Amino acid sequence: MNCSSEAHDHSHGGGGHSHGHGDHNHEGHDHDIPLGSGPQDSLFSHIDVPNVVALNAVGGGEAGQKVIKSWEEREDLTRFCESDTDDSMIVKIPFTASVSIRSITVKAGPSGQTPREMHLYRDSPGMDFGDTDRAATQVLEMVEENEGVEYQVKAAKFASVSSLTLYFPGNTSDGDEEISRVYYIGLRGSFKPLPGRPGVIIYESAARPQDHKVGGTVSESQGWTPGT
Repeated sequence: MNCSSEAHDHSHGGGGHSHGHGDHNHEGHDHDIPLGSGPQDSLFSHIDVPNVVALNAVGGGEAGQKVIKSWEEREDLTRFCESDTDDSMIVKIPFTASVSIRSITVKAGPSGQTPREMHLYRDSPGMDFGDTDRAATQVLEMVEENEGVEYQVKAAKFASVSSLTLYFPGNTSDGDEEISRVYYIGLRGSFKPLPGRPGVIIYESAARPQDHKVGGTVSESQGWTPGT
């Protein structure tokens, strides 16, 4: 899809702060939807959910945690995150492992409350609206659907990621709706334990010679099993 550059201006309530968007490259508008969406390769168990933060969200920063759900909970419409003073919103997602992201599934809406775009920034945990002028790692055009839509990302740009920031600059309503609403954000890919988080390791506290007919090696199980 060819997308022209456009300028966006959003004023956040009485505070009067605004964030403009100059020309930016929309080359990253790949939104091919892979077949076989499901819980396989889910990164849900590697998201640091208590530290997920939303900006300009009803209910404050913790509202962002409501959209981080397991695959089985993705249709739960009682928990959602919606924008507050206008239709723009930021969700910052830290990880407990070094992750490589292959796709992002988002359930949003209804209709005009669906964000029109999703700007992805890797490893930008301190980002706020004043930083949205800088080039995103990738920009995805969103699709209005009742079901969650899975968007493929450029995997090479999202390898060994420690945090992911999602910026939704506005919705698809052309001004008819004042809020953007998201019900579910799911990530798929692979992971490696971070230094200091070596996964599950089991050591023998006191090995006995009779237990080891060949050598006296320590039993060690490395790696985590991805959750669903």
